[in-house]
Amino acid sequence: MNGQCDAKLSLKSQQREEQEFWECLEKNGDDVELKYARDLPDDTPEYILRMISEFEMDVADFCFNGAKGLVLDAGCGNGNLLFRSLPYLHAQYVGMDFSRNMLQRAACRACDEISARFLQGGIDRLPFKDQSFDRVVCSGVITCLPSMRDARDALQEFHRVLKPGGELVVDFFNQISHFTLVRRHIFKEDINPPEYISPHAFREELVKTGFDIQNYRGFDFKPYQGYLFMSDLRPIIDPCFIQERISRFLESRVVPTLPQVSLLGYRIYVKCRRRDV
Repeated sequence: MNGQCDAKLSLKSQQREEQEFWECLEKNGDDVELKYARDLPDDTPEYILRMISEFEMDVADFCFNGAKGLVLDAGCGNGNLLFRSLPYLHAQYVGMDFSRNMLQRAACRACDEISARFLQGGIDRLPFKDQSFDRVVCSGVITCLPSMRDARDALQEFHRVLKPGGELVVDFFNQISHFTLVRRHIFKEDINPPEYISPHAFREELVKTGFDIQNYRGFDFKPYQGYLFMSDLRPIIDPCFIQERISRFLESRVVPTLPQVSLLGYRIYVKCRRRDV
């Protein structure tokens, strides 16, 4: 019994630390909102900022294009994906995040651009009535949850607040991608859910919760993860950002024509539909 209590306290401590991190985050320089959204260093090279901006535009398109009715952005952060999607977003928008700091940034940016509502909350207990939304978008949040139980609770909450036939777009880090396999088998690192999960296992969780998979969109095919430019050796090992250029080519040119390649990506977005009962 004591062990279970200790585990719960540890998980709550992790959640508090995560929230405090985003509340205290400060960034400077150009593209400051992108740096907030991705927690990028202030000295991030211009090419990397452009690459990540292009990645965000592709993600926003996958997440929001075609959305109608009422849309929930669960874990909206500072609203970066929302603002990437403005050219084609024709829906009512609700942004939710556990960080007041990030919500304030999103709300300030939205005031002159779009009619939107923002509120503070967690994805494992959504403050909404059943069957309220036509689409739920959750980007970069499931992977930060402390346990699979929390991840399952979140998926069940998404299912609850979606209307029958409503859509969910959610992402995960691929447990069987090239880089995670190297980390597990060569560097002996722990690669565990919910931060990392295989496409098959994530599909099973979605189906079990009551979703039907529609399609996938894979990103990040670099042989080395974690932004190599942060290393002092980057100018020697990869002065021209070759790995980023190859990955971006696969993301933008190959994946749209060969969707099955998505399942080889390090980060995978899934679009699914709430199953009618």
